[in-house]
Amino acid sequence: TPKDPKELNTQIPEDLSRVILKCMEKDKEKRFQSAGKVRSELENIEKGIPTTERVEPKRKPITSREITVTFGLKKLFLPALVAAALVIAVVIILLLLPQKELITAPKIENSIAVISFKNQTGDKAYDYLQEAIPNLLITSLEQSGAHYVVTWERMYDLLKQIGKEDAETIDRDLGFKVCRMEGVEFIILGSFIKAGEMFATDVKVLDVETKKLLKSASSKGEGEGSIIRTQIDELSREISGGIGIPQQKAEEPLARIADVTTTSIEAYNYYLKGREAQSKLYWEDARKFFEKAVELDSAFATAYGFLANTYGWLGNPKARNEAYEKAKAYLGKTTGKERLYLEAAIAGHFEGNAAKRFNILKQIAEKYPREKGIHFQLGYYYQVRDKFDQAIEEFNKALELDPNHGMTLNSMGYIFADKKYFDKAIEYFKRYASVYPEDANPYDSMGETYMIMGRLDEAIAKYKEAVNVKPDFYIAYNSIGYIYALKENYLEAMKWVEQGFSAAQSPGRILDSHLRKAFLQYWIGRYEDSFMELQSAADIAETLGNRGRKIFIELMKGWIYFEKGQFDLSRKYHKNWFDLSIENYPKGKPRYERIYNTSLGLINLKEERLDSAKSKLKEAKLPQPMLEQISNNGNVFSYYLLCGEVALKENQPEKTIEAFKKSMPLRGTYQIYIVPNIFYNINFLNRDILARAYQQNGEIEKAIAEYERLITFDPNSESRRLIHPKYHYRLAKLYEQREWEGKAIEHYEKFLDLWKEADPGIVEVEDAKERVAGLKSH
Repeated sequence: TPKDPKELNTQIPEDLSRVILKCMEKDKEKRFQSAGKVRSELENIEKGIPTTERVEPKRKPITSREITVTFGLKKLFLPALVAAALVIAVVIILLLLPQKELITAPKIENSIAVISFKNQTGDKAYDYLQEAIPNLLITSLEQSGAHYVVTWERMYDLLKQIGKEDAETIDRDLGFKVCRMEGVEFIILGSFIKAGEMFATDVKVLDVETKKLLKSASSKGEGEGSIIRTQIDELSREISGGIGIPQQKAEEPLARIADVTTTSIEAYNYYLKGREAQSKLYWEDARKFFEKAVELDSAFATAYGFLANTYGWLGNPKARNEAYEKAKAYLGKTTGKERLYLEAAIAGHFEGNAAKRFNILKQIAEKYPREKGIHFQLGYYYQVRDKFDQAIEEFNKALELDPNHGMTLNSMGYIFADKKYFDKAIEYFKRYASVYPEDANPYDSMGETYMIMGRLDEAIAKYKEAVNVKPDFYIAYNSIGYIYALKENYLEAMKWVEQGFSAAQSPGRILDSHLRKAFLQYWIGRYEDSFMELQSAADIAETLGNRGRKIFIELMKGWIYFEKGQFDLSRKYHKNWFDLSIENYPKGKPRYERIYNTSLGLINLKEERLDSAKSKLKEAKLPQPMLEQISNNGNVFSYYLLCGEVALKENQPEKTIEAFKKSMPLRGTYQIYIVPNIFYNINFLNRDILARAYQQNGEIEKAIAEYERLITFDPNSESRRLIHPKYHYRLAKLYEQREWEGKAIEHYEKFLDLWKEADPGIVEVEDAKERVAGLKSH
């Protein structure tokens, strides 16, 4: 039997000794069964040997199936070596290399960490208490302000830094290791047992440096509910006294844990599950867990706060506001820290007071600087306001606390994508995926970035990885549908949108599924089917109180009737969305008026009412500084669109050409992936105005070139707008005019194929059929 390697070198980590001895087992069944498993173990061990000289290795491409990380000792892994030679090489190199020691942080006075409690009941049904009891103790202890209490999340952040992120529980050895990394002074070990109906909980407080036992305490009560009713409070008092923190030194007396969290241990368990689901952006799962938590305890303020946030992401503003009302009503049933977090959320998302929310977030960051969550929230606050430098500063603070925090890595990736540093963005998303390979979100983020980059097939592949990881990951289905629509494969696009419909579980997502389907049907000439979907969406939007979606539905109906030539109905629905906008968002009235007048002007032109259209153009006039933003501002683009259409009606195409040659193509939004924004998607079909101006001016070749540009996907362009099928029809007519019969037939047939299921009687469809027949008969 070989000696323990630690006898040769006392600085060899215990984990490495274990690996070496396992490699040298005489029974081959007890040895590692592949070099890959050895490598994996050694990589994990290496993560736990910090050094100031260590350089982070470059990473190879990562997928959910294979995660390959360059390892500093990779020369060990030569295919021809047998296991024995491998072990000898490891031992020799480790003996020769300068030895690394686990970094011990400076001691933090009055600091406490609580690790997993051992389940000694013999019943796995109570395993959830291994995490629930420590979390409740942490919440109770940190109330006083007399201690620095390491949060449960922080403990797992530290585990990730030493390659132990997969540990289901924090045992004694791991607990002491992470406490030394954090500089924690006291560690709390514990266990619980059940005898009949009695539950008993035992704790031990030890000095981290000496491992000396400072205090033992126990508590018991009838049923697991007694843990919240009495046991946590009794144990907290004993722990505080055991480490020499008299009650009078505390900033405030410890409130009963049931008074500041929940009266139900089962509700608390669902709350913890909801937090975990939310961290992965699994909103449907989170909703179910939080709903169960508040069903079990109707006064659980913190659970209401998280539930409100979840409803917001699921497009259910009515339920969101009701949950925030509940959270607000029960604010007194929270700890000081949780109250601040809730007040910030209520201020920003319920009261619409962004400044108040920001001030509260800053207050939390000052009071609890070692919480990565607050730095992430501040970073996100800056990010959505395009204050990227401040956002990166806060995100880096979060990453200092947890280098592998998934949502921070995700946000950093999006910042670099926005700055067009796409390779850097993908690096962050891959890093996110390497830490959480079983989460769908990093693959979704990579998919979106590849789509922005114009690498559509790679985008589809990543989105499919997301749904492979989580089959009900709703967003990915719609993104895949959008890309197929961008490729003009509407049959495949509709298939994926339908699958997204099936994955939608909450009313808000079912509403958006109706809208996406309605949009796609409208796009391929199925107007009546689109109206049916819009009505279904309108019914749900009314139930949910979703004002934004109601506005969009009325707007979309207005443009469908516009294309059908039913101008009175078009005007009616435009008036509907305008009135709803003013009613619900009165501060935006000047902007809505300009958009509304532009829409009425276009309708007037279709009715040959040129003077009325010019009158509306005056009413839609924009100040000069805004007119200079044409490349990025949809509001401005719509104004220039009406200017150009009026010029064409007056047979002055050169004015239209002059205006639009100065402009860049409007940046695209995703018309199916994200429900169209009313400011950017005014009258989709009229975006070929420059081509029509060239045509009216007799410059047919330029008109053809412009249409060819419009129907060609350009990966280097910023626009990811869909190609309107009618552009093929209009281009075909120009080819026919130039007597390019082959090309004319090709694009007439392309249009007819795309609109093969369009409503009967559409003028362009009937005309295209006649023209193709005539050209083929020549």
